[in-house]
Amino acid sequence: MIKKWLILIIPLFMLVIFFFIFFQLHRLLVLEQSPKKVDAIIVLSGGTGDREAEAAKLYHEGYSDTIIVTGALVGWQTYTSDIMREHLIKLGVPNDAIFDYKEVTSTREEAELSIPLLRELRVNSLMVVTNKYHSARATWIFERTLKKEEIEVISVPIREDVFDRNWWKQHETRKQGATEALKAVWELFRL
Repeated sequence: MIKKWLILIIPLFMLVIFFFIFFQLHRLLVLEQSPKKVDAIIVLSGGTGDREAEAAKLYHEGYSDTIIVTGALVGWQTYTSDIMREHLIKLGVPNDAIFDYKEVTSTREEAELSIPLLRELRVNSLMVVTNKYHSARATWIFERTLKKEEIEVISVPIREDVFDRNWWKQHETRKQGATEALKAVWELFRL
């Protein structure tokens, strides 16, 4: 008798958990804090230029006079940081306000490889700019990585980004949400 109940209850319980996570996923993936004055803004690699545009807005709004861009290799001797720097310059950010580092392949590496530059620039507070769906995991990784450095990390994802409670209604945001959820689990267990 108990086995029959378990056969019914366990799948039902798992289904309820699945639907709860499914409809609340945006709350788990998005960490949106209010911008405030910081020593540096770091723009993570990826996106289609919207991350640099957000960082340039924050720069022009006076939140920081330093922008750091990270560089993943995207082609022969071409790094995302080079492309991002050019974009920021076109958006009115002076070249001497932009710093970079290269050879990153993951968000974890972006955090780990930032330490020497953050030390050199004497950064005590850092604003992480990325897409909304990536913001909670990215901030968590940076906070954990920079804990010994005692650097305050705040998350200011792209303010016009469209990743909300209806994330599952559009193909692109479904793909972003599912991928980011898997990456979060992966990072949680540091596989």
